Amino acid sequence: MILRGLEKFQYPSRKEFQRLGEIMHQVRSVQRQDHLPLLAASVSSFVPHEFSACGTFDVSKKHFQIGHSSYGEEHTHLYETQGYRWDPAVHLLESTSNATVSSEDLLDLEIPKAVVTLKLDGGIKECLTIGVRGAVGLCTYFAFSNFDQRLMNKFETMMQILSPHLHLAYMRATSWANYGQPGQKQLALTNREEEIMRWVAEGKTNWEISIILHVSLNTIKFHLKNVYHKLGGVENRWAAVAQWQNRSFDLTLPDTITPRDFSPKIKQTVR
Repeated sequence: MILRGLEKFQYPSRKEFQRLGEIMHQVRSVQRQDHLPLLAASVSSFVPHEFSACGTFDVSKKHFQIGHSSYGEEHTHLYETQGYRWDPAVHLLESTSNATVSSEDLLDLEIPKAVVTLKLDGGIKECLTIGVRGAVGLCTYFAFSNFDQRLMNKFETMMQILSPHLHLAYMRATSWANYGQPGQKQLALTNREEEIMRWVAEGKTNWEISIILHVSLNTIKFHLKNVYHKLGGVENRWAAVAQWQNRSFDLTLPDTITPRDFSPKIKQTVR
């Protein structure tokens, strides 16, 4: 198995991270099953694409289920019942312990000709699929197709940051929110840890935070390690931001932001 490393990721510019921050807040308005199309709409506003889908994959039961898809009824059914077995992201969810995986991470998976033909028949070209590992093997799955291939690295980077937020939004909007999830513990971050998380959420690197707070880089890393543990054992800064924002009372969306705010974007970006 050949895996691509994190060296392919490019840290977003300040302007790009501001947009990512807006999306992080927007997806928090996703609360019901019929809100799921809004997840793809928010991503499409950053990287336009033609088709998208989201669903769940239970690693222990080998059960795959799509919650929303714009790929068409026939293709969606065939993929949900057969095609998913050949998705690199699904393979990585089964064979690794990584918190977030991508179809671009697995280079040597041989795709059967029948699956390739199925994609071609459906007019599907460029594809990026993302898997996010949840509690006790309950994972979410996000797929995007027909976007500018030149944006692939940018798309992967963006999804590495956004996917924990999309995962939590999907869980809230479906019955999976109460299925096999461990009880959430009350946040017990120190004032310094809270301060560091606010800077992380604004897109600052560990080095930048160390300069701002006038402490060593190792001190920042030490604090973040504690934060990861307190937030339920998350594996990286993006999952930490998602959990921190999801559990922090003072970071909820204003009442003025509702799913209606997405409606014009859906019409413009989802084809």
